[in-house]
Amino acid sequence: MTEYPTAVPASFDAAAELAQISDATAHLLATAAELTDEDLRGPSRCAGWTRGHVLTHIARNADGLANLLNTAATGEVTPMYESVAKRNADIEAGSSRDAATQLTDLRESAARFAEAYAAAAAADGWGAGVFRTPGAEPFPAYEVPGKRLGEVLIHHVDLDLDFTPAHWSDAFTDACFAGALERFEAREDFPPLRLDAEEEDEVYGIKAAADDATVLTVRGPKRALLAWLLGRASGDGLVAALPEGGRGTLPELPSYG
Repeated sequence: MTEYPTAVPASFDAAAELAQISDATAHLLATAAELTDEDLRGPSRCAGWTRGHVLTHIARNADGLANLLNTAATGEVTPMYESVAKRNADIEAGSSRDAATQLTDLRESAARFAEAYAAAAAADGWGAGVFRTPGAEPFPAYEVPGKRLGEVLIHHVDLDLDFTPAHWSDAFTDACFAGALERFEAREDFPPLRLDAEEEDEVYGIKAAADDATVLTVRGPKRALLAWLLGRASGDGLVAALPEGGRGTLPELPSYG
């Protein structure tokens, strides 16, 4: 088990991480400002959720991650969520609010996150252990910025409007792609695959070696591969190359979450 505080990777740049989060949040707020009450009642890309659910989730995620940053700043442990059930109930309760209320909540929760971020940075608390729920396995606070950026950028796509994976930056795509590979490597329900990112001329393996020619290879642009892995795209434009030659169909993937 990792002991905390733990060493912070030399590559971690808190200011650069915050700049990416701030930019992504500004784009999200611009989108949300254009939405009507009727728009928010429409379906999102998340099964069973309206756009109102998605925006509420993004706001409560900001507050939950701010709890973790406060832990990093002060040493006083406050879990991200009181419980999974409470987290789900809060999202459901806020999902039917009007557009103006949703927008205000998004802005104010983002400001609270930024304030907590500044406190964690001032305390240099990035090596602290933080907790998603009481009693959960801790993880290092330096992972919080990446989690927030992913929530904003991926769920912006989930609003199913004009913001698409094509808007994701190279830096986010690379980091999220690596995280998705690691996450699915540990999943028993994920099929062995080779992923050929065409612009990199590099093949990645999930539950298979990168040079294992006996498994299906899915080829395409890295953003398209990532969007498909995350369940945020159907896989249009990707090619499934069969081990024996020729093209096949893309496999059904388990939910990323």
